[in-house]
Amino acid sequence: MAKYMKWLGAVSLAIAALSQTVLATGFYAVTNQMGYRGSVWNITHNTGPWQMGSPRNAYWYVIDGIPGVPEYDILMTDWLQPVPSNAAQTDWFFQLYELGNPSVTGAEACWDPTRTQFTATVSGKNAPYPWSRFWQPDGGHAWGVTFKEYSYTFTATFGTAATPANGGFKSSSAPTDIVGSFTGQFVSTYDAQNQPMANGDTYGFAFDFDDDWFNNPTDRPIAVYNEFATVPEPLTAVGGLTALAALSGYVRRRLTVGSPGRC
Repeated sequence: MAKYMKWLGAVSLAIAALSQTVLATGFYAVTNQMGYRGSVWNITHNTGPWQMGSPRNAYWYVIDGIPGVPEYDILMTDWLQPVPSNAAQTDWFFQLYELGNPSVTGAEACWDPTRTQFTATVSGKNAPYPWSRFWQPDGGHAWGVTFKEYSYTFTATFGTAATPANGGFKSSSAPTDIVGSFTGQFVSTYDAQNQPMANGDTYGFAFDFDDDWFNNPTDRPIAVYNEFATVPEPLTAVGGLTALAALSGYVRRRLTVGSPGRC
């Protein structure tokens, strides 16, 4: 009995180690139905904050951790949003746009156990111009910046559960609720000509995400995009468990089907 318990303990430890290796999932998400509002302030000169009034709409497109698939980290003002709230296209504009995700230092996403709530968190640092831009409150246009550090969180709730797809879970429905934030610091690095902005100044920013915008029927984009999915990575570590062949079917099913639900 003691030998059996010792063997079972070893198996449990092996499965736990495998779980830690394999359970990490890639994900992708796209939506242009996310409202945002917030403020910007000058850290260098301790001026501001400049507070945003009515919400605007943001576009989010991210792919991270899916083997063989190019990675993107795009979070920016939605250019498809029409008047009235985007009449001045550069008013409270921001843009974080990367291919290959060189600035990303952390990215993860998951579905809750009911598969009706998708949550993602992305953080990074040193994302430079020309693809990083931000609003200039006195000049009415966006200028080039380097995001020294940033973090954004996004949680979308759905009326129906995500469905199985490619070993993970996916929803293409419009969320019924959105919450989240985009915070960090940036340095103005290009074309900051007007006061109080100046090249080299450091700014803080804090935006909140919500569903105020897309619940407004008079202010819709030209086209609506929504797709959220977690995708398990290949089970590359399974080969190391040849001694546990009798359990591999269970482990494979457990990891493939169960992992997207771990938040």
